[in-house]
Amino acid sequence: MGAELPRRPDPKKAYLELHGGSWRVTVSVPVPARRAIGATRLVHNLETDSLKQANVLKRSHVERFKRRIAAALEIVGRPGKDDMSAAIEFSKIAHDLKRNGTQEEWTDFREAVYERHAEIRWKDSRWIKVDDPEAGPTEVEQALPEQTQKAMLFSAVSYGRATPVDMMHEDYRKQLFVKERTRADDARAMRLLKDWCKREQVPALLEEIDVKRAHAFADALVDMTGLNHVTLNKYIGRLSGYWQWMLPRAPAVTQNVFAGVAVKGPKTRHDEKERAFTDGEVADLLRGPAKPNLRDLMLIGALTGARLDAIVDLKVRDTENGCLLFKPQKRETAARYVPVHPDLVEVITRRTAGKGPDDDLFPEWPPVRKAGSMRERSFKASNRFTEYRRSVGVDEVVAGKRRSLVNFHSFRRWFSTRMERAGVPGEMISAIVGHKRSSITLDVYSEGPHMRAARRAIAKLKLPPLDGSPIKEEMGLVARGLDR
Repeated sequence: MGAELPRRPDPKKAYLELHGGSWRVTVSVPVPARRAIGATRLVHNLETDSLKQANVLKRSHVERFKRRIAAALEIVGRPGKDDMSAAIEFSKIAHDLKRNGTQEEWTDFREAVYERHAEIRWKDSRWIKVDDPEAGPTEVEQALPEQTQKAMLFSAVSYGRATPVDMMHEDYRKQLFVKERTRADDARAMRLLKDWCKREQVPALLEEIDVKRAHAFADALVDMTGLNHVTLNKYIGRLSGYWQWMLPRAPAVTQNVFAGVAVKGPKTRHDEKERAFTDGEVADLLRGPAKPNLRDLMLIGALTGARLDAIVDLKVRDTENGCLLFKPQKRETAARYVPVHPDLVEVITRRTAGKGPDDDLFPEWPPVRKAGSMRERSFKASNRFTEYRRSVGVDEVVAGKRRSLVNFHSFRRWFSTRMERAGVPGEMISAIVGHKRSSITLDVYSEGPHMRAARRAIAKLKLPPLDGSPIKEEMGLVARGLDR
């Protein structure tokens, strides 16, 4: 069954209908304004059977009716969805109708779409004088080109012939298991794509974004934003994830057009990459004048390889069975257990004493309370650590780089490297630090062979001497791929 738009009305009869041998003006009232006006359409009898006279007389009444409708909309407010959101809702209805819609349902659908189409098209229209060969000099209503374009897009989307790039974006973001900051990156990436479409006059539709345009978008990003290639590639990666998710869900998407797309930038030299702490730096940090809460954070970071935000988010219930249960982060899909290192037993015992299961292990750094903030709970703890790290001389700054090459994440890198040098298999290290590539699952419920092996592996890790004795840095291969 077809789903075509109704034929465009004869412009000579626009806003006119013949009733009882006489022409009358008729203007449809938008649904939101109908309750305020008390009618579905406004009518005025012109008391003439001449179409030529009717076209001359109708203008003042059409304008009067439009002013009345505008006033009603002003009073009630434009409720609900914008034009594109409404079109998306119509497209879902059209999808259902194509499968089992009746002729009557299609008729109602077409009329509803056309009503909104006309409302969009004739918004802010103007009247111009024309010399009609048949009717003579008269005035006709002329739509603005941009409004006509919007109306045509509205209808195309409503009938499922076009798909806005962000049509499924909110559904995609809702199912993500990521931090709010990453969700914000997704929103920013979509805004950049739509801004580029507007700049290049490319319809912001899935059907219009192919591989060539994906590369053109990437090529324009530096000029559009002034951001560095690392940040821009993060946004491209978020779009790639969205396109990949849509592959089995959106008929308009047949491939991930952003796969392999990237903004090129200078390669980072090996001596400019963020790195693990040396044993000497770990010793300087742990034996320095750190407050107890900060020293406890550093010890857990060094002896578990956990990220800072996962540590400050720990609760007392996450320390049972001689393990620490860390929430999933980055690409992790589930919480993970890490055996408590012997040197952490005193820290855990002290921090859980007299507390209930739902109490924070680190109440010194509570969650961010400001509504709408995207800062992680670890924000203040990270700042405090940075100040302390610099105060004890643990730093490495490279000209032109915003961040030091060492930070709290350097404990994680140190942990991986030291575990590798202690002879712990790479797959076990990956399981402990939460890398996706590991096939080992650490489960405390059964205390199976993997967990027992993990406890033995953790015990192999030794802190550098903290008594001031000389520290000899061990030579060894960098733990490639274990620095995420």
